[in-house]
Amino acid sequence: MLGVPATYMKKRKPTAIASSQKESAAKLPAEDESQPSSDEITRSAAFQKATAEAEAYVNDPERLRTLLLGAREKINHIPRGPFAETWPYLMAMIRLIRAHHQLEYRDVSSENLLLVVASILYFVSPFDAIPDSVPVLGHIDDAQVVRLALESVRADLDAFMAWETSKV
Repeated sequence: MLGVPATYMKKRKPTAIASSQKESAAKLPAEDESQPSSDEITRSAAFQKATAEAEAYVNDPERLRTLLLGAREKINHIPRGPFAETWPYLMAMIRLIRAHHQLEYRDVSSENLLLVVASILYFVSPFDAIPDSVPVLGHIDDAQVVRLALESVRADLDAFMAWETSKV
């Protein structure tokens, strides 16, 4: 190392910061265990119900309008923290459904539209894997569903948002 013999180099003592980082890293798995896994959420009765009902909503303008009203109401009353970087995409999902409902935007596959609608159905439902009434944790599963859907529909949402900006 830089031409200095190892015998002349001092060993550094671990700092308090390094120790606290190790302790934090050791605590992370325990915190992650308290959050539902993707598999737990997608296998939950609430997610299965949302997925099964999505097609009926897409094919019924009145039900879709009711879903949009519920989503708009909920976004005004929930903390954004659990959604972090997915919040803009959650908003885009709601706008995509509205644009599809109003026959303004149809450039999304049926499969991805159903996934977006199912995600918003799950989001709106107060009785899902973790009921929304549970303090702090109540919206984590909603955020996880948005993240999972985003893995499949991000390109469509990006195209939709680009379409939105081109309209202006």
